[in-house]
Amino acid sequence: MKSLQIPERIREKFLSEILSMYAEGELSASRASRMLGIPRAEFYRLLAETDTQLPKKLNESIKREIERLVSEEKY
Repeated sequence: MKSLQIPERIREKFLSEILSMYAEGELSASRASRMLGIPRAEFYRLLAETDTQLPKKLNESIKREIERLVSEEKY
C-alpha cells in the first residue's frame, strides 16, 4: 500500500490534537499510540519530550496508590 504524504503543518496539528485528547482523558495511551502509528513505549517517550500532562484521572489514581503504599509502610 502506498504511504499517504501529509503536509508537516497538518501532521503537527494532528499530533497536538492527539496529545491534547490524551491529556484530557479522551483517549487512552493505547488508542493514541495506534492513531499515531507508533508503539506505546514511543508514545510515552513522546509525552515526556513534549511535557504532556497525564490525564487528571490517572494522576489521581497514582496519587491514591502512593498514599496507600505510604500508609501501609507506617504499620
